[in-house]
Amino acid sequence: MALKSFWRKRNSVPLLAFSRICLRAMAWAFFVLFSIAAMPAIAASKLEDHFESAVVLDATTGEVLYSHQPHQKVIPASLVKLMVALIAVERAQQGQLDLNEKHTVSAAASRIGGHHVFLKQGEVFTLEELLKAVIIASANDAAFAVAEHVGGTADRFVTFMNQRAKQLNMRDTEFHNVHGLPPNKRKGQKDNISSAYDLGVLARHVTKYPLILQWSSTRLDWFRDGTFQLLNTNHRFLRDVTGADGLKTGYHPRGAGFNLVGTAVRDGRRLITVVMGSPTSKDRLKAATTLMEKQFTPKTTLP
Repeated sequence: MALKSFWRKRNSVPLLAFSRICLRAMAWAFFVLFSIAAMPAIAASKLEDHFESAVVLDATTGEVLYSHQPHQKVIPASLVKLMVALIAVERAQQGQLDLNEKHTVSAAASRIGGHHVFLKQGEVFTLEELLKAVIIASANDAAFAVAEHVGGTADRFVTFMNQRAKQLNMRDTEFHNVHGLPPNKRKGQKDNISSAYDLGVLARHVTKYPLILQWSSTRLDWFRDGTFQLLNTNHRFLRDVTGADGLKTGYHPRGAGFNLVGTAVRDGRRLITVVMGSPTSKDRLKAATTLMEKQFTPKTTLP
């Protein structure tokens, strides 16, 4: 009897171990299957952690291909310069002004800080030279100079900006300055307000002008007779996205975060992506490139 009991115990050990192995394998398989099923939701959550709002539009049809809080009110920062360039180039196309016209820099323009090309009072540039500095290098002082040239004063040009926004049905947008710098609230100044969707609408109209796309796709150029280098603030997006030729970055630390309006064309199809309120420039770039690639990739549906 003792011998039989011994053999029963000995034979039960492998069976017990085998049962434990099976249970562990089943648990692991369940975990893997659950993780795979949850991957799309996790991926979507991670992507949308990189911005406050975003849209992707088809530039030709205006169809919204992707959106996340598209009408949320946001601060566009330097993206307002797209409207500055649009108004100037539209008026040049209409014959109301010539981009070769000379402009003499005012004292007010020379005092504008942030991203700038160090304009000095009394310097003379063509309107096209100033616009290149606006689009390529996001020069605040150049944007102010363009506004003075076209509108007579920067404040009057802001009126033009709001009128054009209304014509374009940009319902979430209200402009208060021409460069996108943070306002001095002690002086009663207000920040510009827009939305990802409105900026996508603006970008659709901007991309109709090859001259603006020529500037926005230029990674490096020269200003002031070749003595000052213009580095495109959007050069990483131009580098990372196949077919990219614009458009503009924006940033300021008082509520705007890091913003980007990008565009690219492949096989005759142009897309526009807008990313607003990213916490870092890397987040902005990652989100914009990911959104663009997903929409250009056949049979890919965004979460």
